[in-house]
Amino acid sequence: MAILPIRLYPDPILRREARPVSEITAAIRKLARDMIETLDSAQGVGLAGNQVGMLRRMVALHVPDREPLVIINPEISHREGERRIQEGCLSFPGYFGMVTRSMRVVARALSTEGEQLDFDATELLAQALEHEIDHLNGMLFIDHVQAHEDLWKAGEEHGVHEHGDIDFEHEAGHGRVLTAKERDEARKPAMGPGESHEDDGEEEEPFDYTQLAPYRQADFAAFESALRELREKLTAQV
Repeated sequence: MAILPIRLYPDPILRREARPVSEITAAIRKLARDMIETLDSAQGVGLAGNQVGMLRRMVALHVPDREPLVIINPEISHREGERRIQEGCLSFPGYFGMVTRSMRVVARALSTEGEQLDFDATELLAQALEHEIDHLNGMLFIDHVQAHEDLWKAGEEHGVHEHGDIDFEHEAGHGRVLTAKERDEARKPAMGPGESHEDDGEEEEPFDYTQLAPYRQADFAAFESALRELREKLTAQV
């Protein structure tokens, strides 16, 4: 197995539509194993073929409490409800946005053994399926962002507070959802008898995504420049 370089915005391959897999060969199975290793190395939830430079309709998923797997030629047949939710992407390391996703999706795909897989998904799995199938269609999460305040970098202030009980940064990085209360408790140092917590004013250091192996070959100057241009365009639309 191998860790593959993750393509970062504005790499043009992220805007191309991936082709269906017509035959599940040994090469496809190897790519599937490499995608899972790459996904886990980057501490992510989902990874599409485009993101590792392969225009094949393949998605690696590693959702908390589920074994990692690769699905082939996934299709969503039904969507239900809407929710505004915070989202990140391995092709936009350190950036987050508020997007609209479905409450529930029904999808089907093939396993790497050619077996049909059926999904009736909610919560994080539904979000991951929509996000990664968007990738296969050349669509990015920034296409769902409606204003520049809805796109921010880790450590920056932003003006959106919906779904503040979900810490997606921790969820994507560590495979577990923390509530706001749990996050506050986790930040407090252990106290002895009779002691109490006081706010010391210190801020948590943002996670440094650039130190993860797949990102080390990236041109982050071009990445940051493209993100600045995008935010300026979103500002101009207001």
